[in-house]
Amino acid sequence: MNRYPAFVLASLLSLPALAFPPSQPDQARPNIVGGTDVADGDHPFLVSIQLVTRGSTPLARHWCGGTLISPSWVLTAAHCVAGMQAAQLRARSGETDLTAGTGTDHHVAAIHLHPAYAGTRKSDVALLRLAAPVPDAPIIGLLGQEGVGFEVAGRLLTVAGWGDLSWFGGSPTRMQQVDVPFISTPDCSALYAGRATVDASTEICASEAGRDSCQGDSGGPLFTRAAAGGWVQLGVVSWGIGCASGDSPGVYARLAGPGIDSFIQSVWTGD
Repeated sequence: MNRYPAFVLASLLSLPALAFPPSQPDQARPNIVGGTDVADGDHPFLVSIQLVTRGSTPLARHWCGGTLISPSWVLTAAHCVAGMQAAQLRARSGETDLTAGTGTDHHVAAIHLHPAYAGTRKSDVALLRLAAPVPDAPIIGLLGQEGVGFEVAGRLLTVAGWGDLSWFGGSPTRMQQVDVPFISTPDCSALYAGRATVDASTEICASEAGRDSCQGDSGGPLFTRAAAGGWVQLGVVSWGIGCASGDSPGVYARLAGPGIDSFIQSVWTGD
C-alpha cells in the first residue's frame, strides 16, 4: 500500500500525481476529499514536491506534498522520493494555486530516507535538504514524542494538499484542506483487520466517511493548533485503501514515534 513511484519515468508522467509502490498500489494518499479551498497565504509551510523530467523542454509536475521545517529542510514521505535522485525533484514554495505562477522553485541537494524504510509502510518519512535556504521561510513546528498528548480519539486534526478530490478522481490546482478526527490505533487496526496492519509505533490514523486525504496528498502534513496558537505537525500522509470510504482510514507516519523522532533530530541540522 505504500505509494512509491517505481514505474519508468514515461509511465509516471502518464499517471495522476501518485506515489505507489508496484506491489502496494493504494499507498499514495495524495488529494483531499471533502475539503475546501485554502485561501492565498494560508499554510505557507506546505510545499509542492515536483517531479522534473529532462528533455528539450524541462517539465515539472506536482508529485507529493512536504513541509518546511526550517529554511533548508523539507519533511515528506519516504515513498515519495525512494529510488529518486535529488536532481529529479524540486520543492515549490509560496503557491496556494499551482497555476498562479507566484511560487518559487527550490533545488533539492540531498535526500535522506528513514533507515528503517524499505518500501514498506513503516517509518515512511524522509528529509530533503534544499540547495539554498528559503528566505524568510514560513516553517511549521514538529510534535516529536511530546505529540502523544495530541493523539486523542475524536480530536479534529487538519490535513491539506493538492491531492485528488475522490479516489482516482480529478485533482485541483488550488490547495485543499479538511478536518479529520483522530482514530485510536485499536479502532484503526480493527477497521483494517484482514486487509492490512497498522503499526502503533510508527503510524497514526485519522479520517471519516467523506473526509480524507487521497492520491497526491502523500508527504503532506497532518497538523493542528498548539496552545500558543501556531500550527504544529503530528503526522505525514502515508497510505490508505481508497479514499474517504469510512472503513479504511487514512494512515500517517507518526512523528511522536521514537524511531521517527530520533531520525529527524539526527539528520536535521536545525538551521
